[in-house]
Amino acid sequence: MEKYLPYGVKPSEKARVLLTRIAKLLFVDDCNCILCGRELKDKTRSGLCPECLAKLPLNDGDICGKCGRVLLNEAEYCNTCQNNDRHFGFARSVCVYEKSAVDLVRGLKFGGKRYLAKYLAAMMEDKYLDEGYDCDSVIAVPLSSKRKRERGYNQADLLAREISSSLKLDYMNGVVVKIKDNERQAKLGHIAREENVKGAYKVADKAAVKGRRILLIDDVLTTGATASEVAGILLKAKAKSVSVLTFASTRYKVPSETGDGEENHEDKMV
Repeated sequence: MEKYLPYGVKPSEKARVLLTRIAKLLFVDDCNCILCGRELKDKTRSGLCPECLAKLPLNDGDICGKCGRVLLNEAEYCNTCQNNDRHFGFARSVCVYEKSAVDLVRGLKFGGKRYLAKYLAAMMEDKYLDEGYDCDSVIAVPLSSKRKRERGYNQADLLAREISSSLKLDYMNGVVVKIKDNERQAKLGHIAREENVKGAYKVADKAAVKGRRILLIDDVLTTGATASEVAGILLKAKAKSVSVLTFASTRYKVPSETGDGEENHEDKMV
């Protein structure tokens, strides 16, 4: 229950027991599917009933070797990664950002359902182990102060805390900060996305990242522009490597006729 309190606040033993009992009444996700709400016969790592788990759009097909998004053909890399420097080593995701994966991300990101983080993170942890990551530290892609105040929390931070705890990796909170409240990426095409994130982030503690093998966490990877920008400043601060892990990633989109790179994703809530 302590993770639902403000960070740094430690309850007394009596308060902790009381909060735990209250949580069992309020957070029914331990007993019900986090998607359809049906009662679970057995508690599951994903929080999903067998039917919903079977429908989850897993990203387990042909993917770009760099950004990890679903490819349109049998190429090794998507055109976006071929035509742009990507500072991270590689990125992988659990799901394709479609159908029920969208519902889960929206619930966490915009619906105030913080409890979803532990289940999405559990699936991300399994992906981490399956894909052969080799990291010692975890960093979440930060939100601007304004955006965090509006939402009340950073969903990437919630995921990163769960993952770092389960995988026994150092969580580096506040090491990277967002210093520019730029335009929302969801409104932009690929080329505009690349420009939009330039200079938006800063490494606040360069000594902390030196020599570290960093796992960068976010909820969704769209074109990889944000992840690449953050990875780039971490490498400049002498991080040894940066790999990216997200819960979902969008499919590679055919470049638009406007010359602005990939088409905008249909879902403007990314």
